[in-house]
Amino acid sequence: MEGKILKIKTGYNPNSSSVGTQIPTFLLLGLGSGILSIIIVQLFNFIDKCIQKKKDDISSG
Repeated sequence: MEGKILKIKTGYNPNSSSVGTQIPTFLLLGLGSGILSIIIVQLFNFIDKCIQKKKDDISSG
């Protein structure tokens, strides 16, 4: 005798352990990528200011 599928449940269960353990990971990855992008932009700005300063020193000297 074969079993029957009585009901198919679709959707999101926040109490599911497999989903619940992944959500904090995704939040931390999102936060980390935001912080990393800010650091990279600040680094590019610093490098640009150094290059501009050297260009100004060369052109005025």
